[in-house]
Amino acid sequence: MEEMQSFAEMFEESSRMTPIHNGQLVEGTILEVTGDTAVLDIGSYLDGILSQDQLLADGETMDQYPVGTKLTVVIKKVDTKNSQVILSKKDADRVKVWNELDTIKEEQTPVTVKVANAVKGGLRVRYQGIQGFIPASQVDTKYTEDLTQFAGQELDVLLLEVNHERHEFTATRRDLLRKQKAEAKAQVLGTVQVGDRLEGRVIRIENYGAFVEIAVGVSGLLHVSDMSWSRIKHPGNVVKVGDQVTVAVNSVDLEKGRIGLSLKDLTENPWENMPFEVNDILDGCTVNRIITSGAFVQISEHLEGFLPISQIVERRLKTVSEVLKEGDLISARILSIDKEQQRISISMKGVEQTGGVDLSAPAEEAPAEEAPAQEVPAEEAPAEE
Repeated sequence: MEEMQSFAEMFEESSRMTPIHNGQLVEGTILEVTGDTAVLDIGSYLDGILSQDQLLADGETMDQYPVGTKLTVVIKKVDTKNSQVILSKKDADRVKVWNELDTIKEEQTPVTVKVANAVKGGLRVRYQGIQGFIPASQVDTKYTEDLTQFAGQELDVLLLEVNHERHEFTATRRDLLRKQKAEAKAQVLGTVQVGDRLEGRVIRIENYGAFVEIAVGVSGLLHVSDMSWSRIKHPGNVVKVGDQVTVAVNSVDLEKGRIGLSLKDLTENPWENMPFEVNDILDGCTVNRIITSGAFVQISEHLEGFLPISQIVERRLKTVSEVLKEGDLISARILSIDKEQQRISISMKGVEQTGGVDLSAPAEEAPAEEAPAQEVPAEEAPAEE
């Protein structure tokens, strides 16, 4: 009677056990370790067998797992003939990694991968034993011709695709860099204020100004008109790529995500404390630029005056170049000062020339610029990379 009860209890216990099948992920407890094989209780009436070759390939041994250790394993084969279940820890670890990759992609969180090597079209990378690929167009925010420089490096990326069938994932570093740059810029835009003084590095020069990096991945535009109180022909005459500069913030556009910078705002405004008066005679003024209607003349370190063609000599001139050329030193009298428009008009008529300019002889002809505007027009800066 006792034997029948014992058999009934065993049958009832086995009926409560979870059905198992190949490929199933289960948790087992080590009951016994013999040499390079361990016996696990996996909640089945069959013993689970885990051999040394089904551990990870990085030097794991059975000695690391004493009796009582709980392991997550995959059922490779249900062997009813021999009353055992063949298990694999390394396959289970892969399943966990694949599940982790699925979660990482879904949540779009950054993940660190290691570059194995550069191949045609991109980079081969690995994450915890799983192979991945970064297309060349996704490696950086700008085209990178030599991808071999990334070999052996660890890169933070976002996942584009996790393909279980092909046993690989596809990632992008470019999108993460853009995302980080946008976040950094939003943070800077939220804290920087007009009037702030910042340290930066010149990273790019265009005809209309220079881009200055004021934080990692965040740059502002130093427009040519904000480099000096006097006219600047080209930004490259003031700053070079790589220069470390101190700049002032003169505008913050939250909607467009732009920061305007200035060098001239760090110096005294010569228009507020004008050192000249009408009818002052100025010597040693340099002719900076000749245009059809006259010439722009440097009258002090930060101030430029305009000399109309009609104010050069008493006689009528067809071109300014009949008398003057760029670089000439002249003496002039101030005709008018317009602080609001920041314009100064000057004249050479009746002023003794101490710089050696001969008003009676024609100067060497030089082509005059057509644009009569005194100010450099502000150009719309292109979107940053």
